[in-house]
Amino acid sequence: MPTWTIQHCPVREQSDELLAEVYAASDPLYREAQPDDPRRPLAYEIAEIRSLPAPTDGVLLVARDAAGSIAGMATCWWEDLPGRDHILLVHVEVLPGSRRQGLGSLLLGHCADIARRRGLRLVLGRTRDKVLSGAAFCARFAAEQAMVDQENRLDLRAVDLALVDRWLAEGPLRAPGYRLEFVAGLTPPHLAEQVAAVANVMNTAPRENLDMGDTPITPALLHEYETAEAAAGIERWAYYAVEEATGQFVGLTDIHILAGIPDRVDVGASAVEPAHRGRSLGKWLKAAMTRRILAELPEVRWVITHNAGSNEAMLAINERLGFRTATVNTAWQLATDRLLALTGRSPSGGPAD
Repeated sequence: MPTWTIQHCPVREQSDELLAEVYAASDPLYREAQPDDPRRPLAYEIAEIRSLPAPTDGVLLVARDAAGSIAGMATCWWEDLPGRDHILLVHVEVLPGSRRQGLGSLLLGHCADIARRRGLRLVLGRTRDKVLSGAAFCARFAAEQAMVDQENRLDLRAVDLALVDRWLAEGPLRAPGYRLEFVAGLTPPHLAEQVAAVANVMNTAPRENLDMGDTPITPALLHEYETAEAAAGIERWAYYAVEEATGQFVGLTDIHILAGIPDRVDVGASAVEPAHRGRSLGKWLKAAMTRRILAELPEVRWVITHNAGSNEAMLAINERLGFRTATVNTAWQLATDRLLALTGRSPSGGPAD
């Protein structure tokens, strides 16, 4: 039976050399999970680690074989935020040549120890349908399938421009008394209260069986995450639906433009306040953003979004616009004490006797 050395490193303390080594070692795993997608250059991944927002922290675990080569790795993340401060988010990966030898279970046991030490009662992981071994690994530990989301993609080369323009023209007709406001980059201070308030609408999005509560968004928290993204080479564009009579922001859609991957953008949030639904504001917002991307980001081909499989309203809008499912992701959850037992770890730390 092979033996491995497990190296623990706080994510904020990783050296550039270690980050580069892990990046290179994980390339086959990236190609396996996302074979058709370009990978973000190392420099931007380093920048993202160096600019993590204050509530986010974690530990990197690196498993090395007898020769000192990386055989597998795991990243454990936690967020000091209401609704999420009981969760350890875990990502375990084993290189193909080291699979079926117990390394994944060993790494997961170390992750369970971290959850115990930090007082986090739940371990959460995600798998992609392109890597069948991930779901099988989670099922082996009787993890609960908590939420299924679709990664949906819009090919701008094939988008129905007549439909986009019709939604744009119908927007003010179907929603009289509303307008759209566009913001590129960091949210201006005078809009921070409004933007934070409408961002909280995302707490109404389906979470299915996911053991996660609402996370209140404040102007300070909004600024923390936006400045971290900007430092990592991520630019945010947003459209907001505004009720003219009150000046209240009642809906939004935003995208993230990642430096280093010019052919795609990621959708962050898309939502409308429940009291203002039924006026086609979602279609208006989506059409406005699509037209702006086409006009100002000519290199972009793909618009990528994630939707819970149960979010029928948003899925219907996206499907009409031309989004198609590229990948199905599953979130799996398991109580920390149960995982400790299943991985042979002692509730007080380390392997059980």
